[in-house]
Amino acid sequence: MKRILCSWIGGGDWSATGARGQKTEPGAIARTIEDADYAGIDEIRLLNNYPDRKASAFRKWVRTRTKANVVCEDVALDSPTDFRGVYDVTDALIQRIESGTDEEHELIFLCSPGTYVMSSVWIILAHTKYPARLIEASKEAGVVEIEVPFDISVDYLIDRADRARRDVSGGLRVDAPEFNDIIHDCRPMRNAVARAQRIAPRGISVLIEGASGTGKELFATAIHRQSRRHERPLVTVNCGSIPEGLLETELFGSETEDPLAGTTKRKRGRFEQANHSTLFLDEVSELPPNIQVRLLRTIEDGEFTRVGGTRSIKADIRYISATNRKLNEEVAAGRFRADLFYRLAEDVISLPTLRNRQDDVSLIIRHLLPRLVEKLGYDTKQLSAGSLNLLKKHPFPGNVRELSNVLVRAIV
Repeated sequence: MKRILCSWIGGGDWSATGARGQKTEPGAIARTIEDADYAGIDEIRLLNNYPDRKASAFRKWVRTRTKANVVCEDVALDSPTDFRGVYDVTDALIQRIESGTDEEHELIFLCSPGTYVMSSVWIILAHTKYPARLIEASKEAGVVEIEVPFDISVDYLIDRADRARRDVSGGLRVDAPEFNDIIHDCRPMRNAVARAQRIAPRGISVLIEGASGTGKELFATAIHRQSRRHERPLVTVNCGSIPEGLLETELFGSETEDPLAGTTKRKRGRFEQANHSTLFLDEVSELPPNIQVRLLRTIEDGEFTRVGGTRSIKADIRYISATNRKLNEEVAAGRFRADLFYRLAEDVISLPTLRNRQDDVSLIIRHLLPRLVEKLGYDTKQLSAGSLNLLKKHPFPGNVRELSNVLVRAIV
């Protein structure tokens, strides 16, 4: 069986080469290939992240000490403690090894060189995707095999480390329980939530832009809950789902005279329902021109009349709108009134797509999965690490809504 040793090149390994007059004791790599149990290694695959030192130089030095085939690669990392970057580079190395040989082989991961993150990633990969022997090399103990007495969840460790790193560099977080339903940790979503938190208590009109399934309604609900109008219910109308002939009545209400009975039948519209509260206009870009005119007048005058009525009704309303289009582009194309746009977009929140939130996919899955399992009537379901990694690489053009549908099908 072919034996393949994999390792990062650590500072001690570079010092052992004496390239800069720093020759000291053998590094972990030299100790390993000189050990009797590992002297017969068939192949050595090494990663170097030192930008001022070339892997080719280390390869020449190692080849004087072993008959094994030696491959050294230079890789770029933002930081040697960036869990995501280290994981991706290391995973890519093992994928190249696995795809490059049909021969039966054993992987051996040397965990000693490099940062604690590099060591952790070897352990993660050995317990999840690529069964391997884990070893350490030191002056005191020599080369020994190590065992981790528990399974490690790859994404839990990666995300926990990334969150800790971002918490240090990303600034203070504000405790806002109204936004707890928005599962996120990536920087674009954190920026959107922070903006929404600043806007929420101010009472200004807000336009939320984002592709379908990005969470526009969640944001509208959270903004309303954190506003001064939170004691009254949020009133929602989907401007694209109501036929044009019924939309005006749905929004403004109606009055119909019954000449025989001498009575007037009145229907309250969404504007009346939203008085002293918040009106959420979803898919606002779908409003027909005549409704745009009436909406503009209502916002400017603070009052409206029902369809068929004559009496003005006061409207103290805070407006939140949402669209999956760029509303300023709709204005430029002549499909949306510029004056209405400026009334509705006193501030704008743009939501990122799920493909730009890869760090959040694991969090969202862990939030959705138990709820969907319970909803579908199962006791428990879990995703394997391989399945989770596959989902994280999918672009999800339908965003969180598509991810939820995929999980439902997987559960069933």
